[in-house]
Amino acid sequence: MKMDEGWMRRAVELARKGGNGARPNPRVGAVVVRNGKVVGEGFHAKAGGPHAEVVALKKAGGKAKGAKLYVTLEPCSTHGRTPPCTDRIIASEIREVIYGAGDVDRRNAGRADRILRRAGIRVTRGVRREECEKLNEDYRHWTIKKEPWVILKLAMTLDGYLSVPGKRWVSGKESRAEVQKLRAGCDAILVGAETVRKDDPRLTVRTGKVGTQPWRVVVTRSGKLPRKAHLFRDRHKERTLVYRGKNWREVLRDLYRRGVCRLLVEGGGRTAESLMAGGRVQEGVIYFAPVTVGEGKKGLARIARWSDWGWREMVIACAGRDLRLHGKLKKAN
Repeated sequence: MKMDEGWMRRAVELARKGGNGARPNPRVGAVVVRNGKVVGEGFHAKAGGPHAEVVALKKAGGKAKGAKLYVTLEPCSTHGRTPPCTDRIIASEIREVIYGAGDVDRRNAGRADRILRRAGIRVTRGVRREECEKLNEDYRHWTIKKEPWVILKLAMTLDGYLSVPGKRWVSGKESRAEVQKLRAGCDAILVGAETVRKDDPRLTVRTGKVGTQPWRVVVTRSGKLPRKAHLFRDRHKERTLVYRGKNWREVLRDLYRRGVCRLLVEGGGRTAESLMAGGRVQEGVIYFAPVTVGEGKKGLARIARWSDWGWREMVIACAGRDLRLHGKLKKAN
């Protein structure tokens, strides 16, 4: 069992290399082991591309015969953008399949075990299960809840303000650079109408390689938005969605139907409070700037009670001059 856990640990490392590139598909890593040596390994890099098992088996070639296959997620057994992985596993004459987490997609859940065992392949499940499940909490949420995994990003002063009079930015340049990477890892970026009126944001990804510009989403009660806002006239204007008078369930369900797996919420205070009050946030990122507004408790936003969010796996680190708090919430999944 210890050896199985060791090889599965390697499969987890490979899965993480895929980052968010495969979304809305899950992150998956695979390792082919024969006589105690790795003969093939791989990860799922892009939706529509080969799955981790296929990549690993292709690298193994004829050495896959009689070998063990370690994979972080139950192999797919239905035909989607690519053929079933179970077919390729059987054709490779693998002796045993060891996987960590079961698939929550009803089309695949539990089917691989039956198919592989009928083909004479031994199946072991649940090795490093919790670790493998954590790889794809967003995918699990998206699949089961049929809503995006919501990440709330805030930048605030030490005394809880979300803006500083006379300044455009609360956070420093290092924090803003990190947010660009955060945007690149999401399928949509959401703000409230007041943020559009006051800040005229672009909500674009301006760093690194981005295949598709994330949707820009605006929620509004009145529908009164400035026509000249960047969101409605730049080269990405067709990637802008406006939801008027919709509740969060309606907004999130429609984004799910559009294939949005990860949703980044960037502002403003009322939007953040509404999402938190409705239990719609799964992950939080807060940048604390080393400044204060100093107008007393009257000006504090209720969302500033970040300590009451119910955190788990919280990580605190520096982002240039700022302090970054990043974690998942206990209510997630």
